[in-house]
Amino acid sequence: MRAENACSLPHNVTDEPSCSNELSPAIRVPRKGKTVSLLNRLVASPLLRRGNKQKRLVWAKEHKEWTLDQWKSVLWSDESKFEIFGSNHRVFVRRRKGERMDSTCLVPTVKHGGGGVMVWGCFAGDTVGDLFKIEGILNQHGYHSILQRHAIPSGLGLVVPSFIFQQDNDPKHTSRLYKGYLTKKESDGVLRQMTWPPQSPDLNPIEMVWGELDRRVKAKGPTSAKHLWEFLQDCWKTISGDYLLKLIKRMPRVCKAVIKAKGGYFEEPRI
Repeated sequence: MRAENACSLPHNVTDEPSCSNELSPAIRVPRKGKTVSLLNRLVASPLLRRGNKQKRLVWAKEHKEWTLDQWKSVLWSDESKFEIFGSNHRVFVRRRKGERMDSTCLVPTVKHGGGGVMVWGCFAGDTVGDLFKIEGILNQHGYHSILQRHAIPSGLGLVVPSFIFQQDNDPKHTSRLYKGYLTKKESDGVLRQMTWPPQSPDLNPIEMVWGELDRRVKAKGPTSAKHLWEFLQDCWKTISGDYLLKLIKRMPRVCKAVIKAKGGYFEEPRI
C-alpha cells in the first residue's frame, strides 16, 4: 500500500518488540505475470515486562465474561495530541523492494507537526463525554481540575446511577491528590475505579476513537492551532453511537486475544 493509502496502526501490534530496521516477512503478490515482494515495515512496540504481561492477563481474565451492560458502564478516558500537519498515530506503509525513499511511499512531515493541540476526552457506551483542551503541561493539579469539571460530570451524565472510571497509569493519575479525591468519590458511591494494567493502550477503545477523530479533522485541512481546536470540537460531536458501540462490543474479543497471547500484545486489526 502506498503512502497515500497508508492506514493508521494501533499503538501495539506485535507480541514481541520490533525496531525500525526490522521487517516482517515479505508478502508475495502477482504483478504483470510475475510475483513481486512487498515489504511490511512494522512500527516499534515497547518491550512488555513479564510482570506487566501477567497484569494484562489477570485483567483480561477478570473481564472476559463481562456483559455488554457492564462494558457500557465504563467511562473510558485518555489524553491525546493532535497536530496540524502529519500525525501522532502510527502509519503502516507497504512497499516493494527498492522503494524505501520513493515519494509515493513516504509520509511527509514538518518539524513539531506544524503546531498542535493536546486534549483530554472520554466516552461511555454510545455517547462521547467532554472534550477538554489542555493548555501547557498537564500536572497533577490540572488533572485534578479535569476530574472535577469534566470526568465526574461526564460519567454521571452518561451512566446511571454510578459509573466505572478507567484511566491509564500516567504518574499524574496516581498522585496523592488524585487518589484522595477519587477514593472519596468511590466511598460516596459516585464511581468505581477500574484497575488498569501497565503498558496497555491497546486495551483502551478510546485509542481507536482518537484515530478516527484524527482522520476526520485531517480531512478538513486545519491551518492553525485555532482552527484545529475548532475542528476537533466539531468532529468530536459527530462520533456516532453505532461506532462507539462497535468498540464496546469488541471488548470481549480483546480479552480473549490477550489471554491467547498470554498477556502479550495481539494483532489488533484482526479483533
